[in-house]
Amino acid sequence: MKPYEIPENLLLGTATAATQIEGGDVNSNWYHWGEAGRIAGDGSPIVAADHWNRYDEDIRIMAEHHHQIYRMSIEWSRIEPREGEWSADGIAHYRDEFETLIRSGIEPLVTLHHFSHPQWLEEKGGWTSRESVDLFLRFTEKVVEAYGDIISEYCTINEPNVFAHDTYIQNKYPGGKTDDTMSYFRAARNMIRAHLGAYKLIHTHRANAGHTDTKVGYAIHMAWFEAHRKNPLSRISRAIMDYAFHGMFNKSMMTGKLPLILGGGRVKNLHSRGYFSDYIGINYYSRHIIKWSWNPAVLFGSVNVEENLTGEQQNDLGWELYPPGLYKVSRKLFYQYKLPVFITENGIPDAEDRKRGKYIIEHLAELKKLIDNGIDVQRYYHWSLLDNMEWDDGYGPRFGLIGINYENQERIIRRSAELYAAICRNREVSQDMIEEFCKAAVSPS
Repeated sequence: MKPYEIPENLLLGTATAATQIEGGDVNSNWYHWGEAGRIAGDGSPIVAADHWNRYDEDIRIMAEHHHQIYRMSIEWSRIEPREGEWSADGIAHYRDEFETLIRSGIEPLVTLHHFSHPQWLEEKGGWTSRESVDLFLRFTEKVVEAYGDIISEYCTINEPNVFAHDTYIQNKYPGGKTDDTMSYFRAARNMIRAHLGAYKLIHTHRANAGHTDTKVGYAIHMAWFEAHRKNPLSRISRAIMDYAFHGMFNKSMMTGKLPLILGGGRVKNLHSRGYFSDYIGINYYSRHIIKWSWNPAVLFGSVNVEENLTGEQQNDLGWELYPPGLYKVSRKLFYQYKLPVFITENGIPDAEDRKRGKYIIEHLAELKKLIDNGIDVQRYYHWSLLDNMEWDDGYGPRFGLIGINYENQERIIRRSAELYAAICRNREVSQDMIEEFCKAAVSPS
């Protein structure tokens, strides 16, 4: 690998999710999921990284590390802890956090639903409920009324494909079921329609207030799928998985046209160009090898990492490290929709911080190659700023540039955080960085 400069128009920053880092909220569905013993290690989001009380410190770290942008979510249950009751304290808290970011020169991208919602919605059936779309739009309206004067960029829903899959196929998330494809498609339809409505609502509200810089989109988990080489039928499996996990969501959320499997229908757009997104939000982590199965439920739920990977080819969760996949998925979606690309998540669980530096350097190199080839990549949000509760996997995986000592909430600046800060400051990956971090194995600090 050769040294390279960061393209001028590519903004660099980090991403987090409220449930994973804030702590202290007892009104979300994930708090109750933890109380039911469904998070590894008897974990609970009540702990997290105490960001709710320490956001000033965390924003100061971001500013000192030269981050330009920050993708964060707001906890619906903090805003509406009980159905129809709005929390003035919760609304004021997030406004102060937004204003602190803006004063620090960091532009926030605000996610409205990042895997979590109030327990009262969960008790109605979550995203399978017929009420879920209207309730989400009511919440969205409250948010844009409260923050629309200072927040111009929104991500409506994070990874609806992962949410539906891990909730209704793999029984990992609150309200979970196993191989319930009917619930998968029902939740998918409702989340898609919620995004379409929220896109129109946010644009309308801000346009009526005289704002012309609004950006609204969603974040899709895009794995790079390949068919298992030993069975030619696996190409059929790959095509089915690619449609059910990627294509169905992207086409519907971009165009407003739902396929028959989701009930059909079309939502009319505000804009003549016909898209319900102002950017392509991509969360990319890994490549997956898809195997054939005669059982539709097994096929739908089976995403198989390539066999015989060495330790250096995997992260701490066993996912394959495959930087070229970022280039491939970004290029594919850009030529499909011709919208600016935001890499809304990209990161690695790496407790010893041995591989994260190399991971960052190699994935940024893929973005440089994309831009050099005419792909309009504008944002890179590294996942994650802080160690966090990795959903049902609990506190074992360590995704943070900044480590967290959960006993005393001490922030630990990792070597990879210093590397990323230097890249953000100097706008380049130098030969010294490559020699220090892109070895087969980097000794722990």
